[in-house]
Amino acid sequence: MLPDGIYGLNFESGCPASNEVDKTRGGALAVLRAGRIVGSDPNGGLFKGRYRYDAGCGEAVIQVQLAIPPNGVLLTGLQAGPEGALIDVFGRFPPPTPVSSAVVDVGGTPLRVELRYVGRLAG
Repeated sequence: MLPDGIYGLNFESGCPASNEVDKTRGGALAVLRAGRIVGSDPNGGLFKGRYRYDAGCGEAVIQVQLAIPPNGVLLTGLQAGPEGALIDVFGRFPPPTPVSSAVVDVGGTPLRVELRYVGRLAG
């Protein structure tokens, strides 16, 4: 289960081979609360969506829509163009202890996402 709270996300694109030197990294912040996710990255990307716990496999199932700003470029190399772009992203994450990671498909390219619980929400 993913507890409600603030999460730091680290992204890494590129081949998972240990000797790979052409990897690109980035990060974002997300807030999870009552089955909803909202977040942003430092380059103007916004995402929102939902999450639920799948007790059968002990993982959180995440579904978000990523809004890329006009002419934005993702770590995967995908370019949004002058209108920007919307991309649906799905993933399954084990509980963070303290870190959870998974590989998700972003516009046809695999992206490793590391999810780290930062802290609880007030109120």
